[in-house]
Amino acid sequence: MDYIRRANLDDAEFLAWVTLTASRAHLRRGLWDLIIGADEAGCLDYLTRLAVAEPRSLYHHSSYIVAEVDGERAAALCGFDPRDGGWAIAGEAMSNVQRDLGWTEAESRASYQRIAPVWAACMPPDAGADFIVESVATRPEYRRRGLADILLDVITRDAIRRGCSLAQITTYIGNDAALSAYKKADFRVLDEKRCTEVQKILGVPGFVRLTRDLEN
Repeated sequence: MDYIRRANLDDAEFLAWVTLTASRAHLRRGLWDLIIGADEAGCLDYLTRLAVAEPRSLYHHSSYIVAEVDGERAAALCGFDPRDGGWAIAGEAMSNVQRDLGWTEAESRASYQRIAPVWAACMPPDAGADFIVESVATRPEYRRRGLADILLDVITRDAIRRGCSLAQITTYIGNDAALSAYKKADFRVLDEKRCTEVQKILGVPGFVRLTRDLEN
């Protein structure tokens, strides 16, 4: 039996896997690998801490919904209103995680240097969305069951109840499986941002952004 619920504190480790897996998509490594600069266990430890860190950011467990199958966590995604703080609050929470992990100033600088070229040149301009969907991932053994479709439907209905008018989701160019799922959920391609820095660092041409009008 499938069951959709809000994430809670006990889901932190699972949400860390979801966030890391979503950031990699079809690639060997993704943006969180660049930011954290650690092995698999180190990345998951960082993101588990971020899921419970203060201040509550878009990566806090309260921003996620989880799909369970027969009592097992199977899929999840994050949905948030960027007007609640977005990346600014996420940056504060990340700084607190890095402090708790004992990062040195050199480690913090190295993290910034790894990700800065992407942030500076490769992020699409603001599209005016008042609801953002991120970090969509399903465990391999539960894929092709439509769980992402269900989660996207639930989260967009929640956005509509909040009074939001435009939802946005971004993925890598070439992430065809994700693009198919998002289009099935009535998201439409808004634009692409191709970038040589992303190509050099991650081996993908850039990002594609989709939006969905929530007022129709």
